[in-house]
Amino acid sequence: MRLNKHEQSSQLRAALSDVPAFILLDYTGITVAEATDLRNKFRAGECKYQVFKNSVVHYAIQGTRHEPISSMLTGMTAIAYSPTDPGAAARIAREFARDAKNFKIKGGVIEGTVLDASGVNRLADMPGPRELKAQFLALLNTPATSFVRVLNAAPQSLLYVLNARKDQLAA
Repeated sequence: MRLNKHEQSSQLRAALSDVPAFILLDYTGITVAEATDLRNKFRAGECKYQVFKNSVVHYAIQGTRHEPISSMLTGMTAIAYSPTDPGAAARIAREFARDAKNFKIKGGVIEGTVLDASGVNRLADMPGPRELKAQFLALLNTPATSFVRVLNAAPQSLLYVLNARKDQLAA
């Protein structure tokens, strides 16, 4: 059963309400095999990817913080986003665009700020939640590691002096 445009746009509005960023893609000219591969990559990356009519997207974002992207709703449009990682869809799309010559990134929006294709590439360069957590944990671990090294330095220096004296007496 197909939903009408109003139902589709209300469902899309609900889905995008909690999403800080999404990207618009032009899939004109890609083969069925490439489209299937792209969908599988988005699914594996825990991203949502769907093709909508431009009017459905327009009504879904009307009056929301994502509305500034309305000017990019021309031609064939697909939307990709991740509910957990704002840059995940951009990373997957950028990687796919390198291999598929007809696939293009139109742009995107993050918290109401419109991004062109180069802006989407910068979004793809941002670390994901896992990388940020790892960096944060490393940052928390650094002072403890430094403290242990400082505590260990005095006994270690004394040991070096005693070993040097032992070598001197043996010679």
